[in-house]
Amino acid sequence: MLEKETNNRRTFLASSALGMGAAVAATMPRTVSAAAKRRGLEAGAAERDITPPVGMEITHYIRENIGVHDPLHVRAVLLRDRDGQEVALVSGDLIGAGFACCDELRERVKTETGVDEVWFSCSHTHAGRWLVSTPVPGREYTEKHAWDEGTHVPITERPEERSWNDSVHKKIVDTVRQAKEQAEPAVVKAGKAPVQVGFNRRITGADGHTYMGVNREGVIVPWTSILSAESLRTGKPIFVLFEHAAHPVTVPHTSKLISADYPGAAVAKIRKSLPGDCIAAFGQGCSGNINSFPLRSTHSDAQAAGNKLGEAVLVAMGKAQPVSTDTLRFLTIPSLLPTQPLPSEKLVAEQMIKQKEHPLRIAQLKKIVAKRASGTPPDPRRFDVHGLMLGDDFCLVSLPYEHFSHTERWVDRTAPFGTTMTFSLTNGGRGYIGSDEGLALGKNGGYEAGALPNWSAHEVMSPNLGGPAVGSEQIIRGAISALWA
Repeated sequence: MLEKETNNRRTFLASSALGMGAAVAATMPRTVSAAAKRRGLEAGAAERDITPPVGMEITHYIRENIGVHDPLHVRAVLLRDRDGQEVALVSGDLIGAGFACCDELRERVKTETGVDEVWFSCSHTHAGRWLVSTPVPGREYTEKHAWDEGTHVPITERPEERSWNDSVHKKIVDTVRQAKEQAEPAVVKAGKAPVQVGFNRRITGADGHTYMGVNREGVIVPWTSILSAESLRTGKPIFVLFEHAAHPVTVPHTSKLISADYPGAAVAKIRKSLPGDCIAAFGQGCSGNINSFPLRSTHSDAQAAGNKLGEAVLVAMGKAQPVSTDTLRFLTIPSLLPTQPLPSEKLVAEQMIKQKEHPLRIAQLKKIVAKRASGTPPDPRRFDVHGLMLGDDFCLVSLPYEHFSHTERWVDRTAPFGTTMTFSLTNGGRGYIGSDEGLALGKNGGYEAGALPNWSAHEVMSPNLGGPAVGSEQIIRGAISALWA
C-alpha cells in the first residue's frame, strides 16, 4: 500500500513538472460501503472534551499551564449518502498533528467505526497542545519523526502526556462512532458570509526583507464558509461546520491558561444562539500569512473576535441553500512538492564560521554538506489533497501544512461549485507552504518563506533542508483541480 502511494505521488510530481496537468491515475475513489440504499443524506455529530490536565505544557510558546480559561474539544460531523457511503470530518482544538499521527488516527477510526473516509483538522490554537502518534515498539525516533511530531522529546519519556495523548486518540474514535450512531435524515445546506478577524501579517520593508506586522493592505480571506445539517424529523440543526482563515494567536503568549482562542469563542457564540444540541465545528483556513487581531493581547479580545465570527456563521446559516444531491464524492490526490535547491558551497562555508556558537545550526549545515556530497537533491514533501464534493453545490478542499491565503482565494474563484470551503492543517504536515512569490524572495522571504542565511525562517531547520521550491504553486493547483477534473 505504501509503495503504491509513493509511486502515485511520484507519477503526479513527474506529470506536473512536464506540464501535463493533474495525474488522473492518482485519483483513487473510496469503495462504497455495503450499507443498504437510503433516500437522501443523513447527518450526525458529536464532541468530546480533550482539555489537558494542569501542569502539562502549552505547545507554543512553551509554558506550563496553570489552569483552563476555556476547554478544548474534538468534534466530529458525519455525512451518509443514499448508497451508505460515510465520511467523518473531525476537528480538534489543537495546534497541529503530523502525518504519522493523522495516518494512525484515520486508519483506526475507519477500522473501529466502519466509516469509509475520515479527515482530521486542527484549529491551530497557540494556547493548546500538539497531538502525536502512538509509540511503536522498535521505532527509531528520528529527526524527521521529531519534526513531524512537533517535539524533540519522545512521548515515551513523558508518561503524563502519553496518557493524555492516548485518551485523545480514543476520544476521537468514540466521537466519530457516536456521530455515526446518531446520524438521521437531514437537509444539508451550504453558505457563506463576510467576516474578518485578522490581518495579513507579512510586510516587505524598503530593504527588501519581509517581516511580521499588521499589513492592512495585504491579502486575506474575508469570509466564512459553512456546511450545515438540519434534522428532517425535528427541523433543528444537527451541526454547522465553519471555516475562517486567521492564526488563533489573540490569547497572549504570557497566559498560562489553556484556551481554544477565538475559534472556541465562536463555537460558544453559535451554540448559545441555536436550539437543541447543535455541534459547531471549526476548520482552519489558509492562514499561513494571516494573524488574528490584535496579536497576543487578551482573552477578552479573543472572545470579541470569536463573537464576531460566530455572528457571521449565523448569518451564513440563514442564507445557506440546500444541496441538491443525495450522493457524496470524496477523493485523495497524493503528490510530492519539490524542495528548493541546496544553498551554495560558498554560503555554507561562510555560515559554518558565523554560526560556530550555535550547535543546532552547525548540525544542519553539516547535513546540507552531506546531502550535497551524496549527489541527490533534497527530499520532496509529501502533499495529499483531499476533496469532498456534494454535486455542483459544495466542495471542501482539505490540505496539509499551513498555506498562504492565495491558495484559498484561488479555490474560491476557480472551483466549479456554488460554495467552496478550504481547510489547511488537515491530515498532517508541519510547516509553511508559501506562495511562489514569497518563496522567490529567498533569504528575504521572512519567517514563513525565507531561506538561508535567514535562520529565523521556519523551514530552514526542517529535515528537508529548506522550504518548498518555486513552482510548487502549479503542482498544488494541479492536484486541487484534479478533484473535480
